[in-house]
Amino acid sequence: MDNVTFTVDDLVSTIQEFLTAGSVFSSYIDVNNDIKIREGCQFAFTTEELTEALERCKTLVMTSEECSDERKWLVRRLVELRHRLAQAKENELIKNQPEQEEVQVRLGHNFVVNYQPASATSLYCDHCCGTIWNVVSYYYRCIDCSYRIHIKCLHFITRVCPILIISEQGSYETKICPEVGLDRQDYKCFECENPINFVQRGNNEARKCDYSGRYFCKSCHWNSLSVIPARIMHNWDFEPKPVSQAAYQLIKMTKERPLIILDNSLYPLIEELNKIKKMREQLGHMKLYISTCRSSLESGFHKRELEWRRHLVHNTDIFSLDDLNDLHNGQLRMKIESIHSKLKKHIKEDCEVCKGRGFFCEYCKSTEVIFPFDNSVYICPKCEYVQHKHCWMTRNACPKCVRKESKTDKADE
Repeated sequence: MDNVTFTVDDLVSTIQEFLTAGSVFSSYIDVNNDIKIREGCQFAFTTEELTEALERCKTLVMTSEECSDERKWLVRRLVELRHRLAQAKENELIKNQPEQEEVQVRLGHNFVVNYQPASATSLYCDHCCGTIWNVVSYYYRCIDCSYRIHIKCLHFITRVCPILIISEQGSYETKICPEVGLDRQDYKCFECENPINFVQRGNNEARKCDYSGRYFCKSCHWNSLSVIPARIMHNWDFEPKPVSQAAYQLIKMTKERPLIILDNSLYPLIEELNKIKKMREQLGHMKLYISTCRSSLESGFHKRELEWRRHLVHNTDIFSLDDLNDLHNGQLRMKIESIHSKLKKHIKEDCEVCKGRGFFCEYCKSTEVIFPFDNSVYICPKCEYVQHKHCWMTRNACPKCVRKESKTDKADE
């Protein structure tokens, strides 16, 4: 679209033309409830020109008939002009600032300059909660946690990057809402230290974070809802609770990391959880076959099946928050069962090499080939020999360990 130059007189005359256009004016009110200024118009005015247009629009409002459609339309234009004026002032302020460095490090955040708005929707500064106008050419965004701030807010931020927090602590808060009391915080927001209380509403309202147990102001606590890791770990409670923005970002950024070790008392109580643990143990045994199988390595089969959430195979006791959410809604079990069946088929049916690495039970002398991941086997904790579970229960001894002890006794003699 060609650039078009507008003047204040053009803007005011356009307003007056629409006011006197009769049916044209009415159709714009009915259809759009707004008069759309042509694309590029917002860049065509300086703050001085917009201020002058704003004053003229105020005069037109005061001279129009009270409660008329004309006054309603003018008030809408007045609001729009004020919005444009605020944009222009902030844009000029940023243009007058010296050139920004590519990366700014503050409180663990690695801020980079974003030269274009991420989307057409409104963005908000995570520090001051003000709008980041689309007309503004750039703002700061943390490359680790996506924390967004105005350029002018850089030196005033108080929130530590959640990636830094979790790297230092190594785990989530394990106590359920460890509240300390507002008096222990000296009646100040835990993050920005602005005064807060339980009496006043608005910016001074005290809001409790269910994750940390601390109290925050309205700017640092937006009543965002999140599941609480500690409630899941101890009570298997997935109900979302209101948390501060700092906690919300921390949980959101770490939900894929394996950081949660569940209370052992949960396994006997939750059947689904117990089944998942058993299948993970079996996948651990299968991994020993797949990761040393030549055909699996050459075809990439082991990567396709074992790279998905690797911690589920390498460790049976640790979970990520995503794992537990998927387990709660039934998706995790379906995925693990799919991987389990594919690996089992490869080892016991498709691959002759893997099949040849099975075991025979020495007690019953059966010709059935058994594997460590079968449900009906017992694995000796000392020598890892595999035998039928019912055979071991009748003898209560491992034949391989008995042979070793016998050889040791003969050697000593």
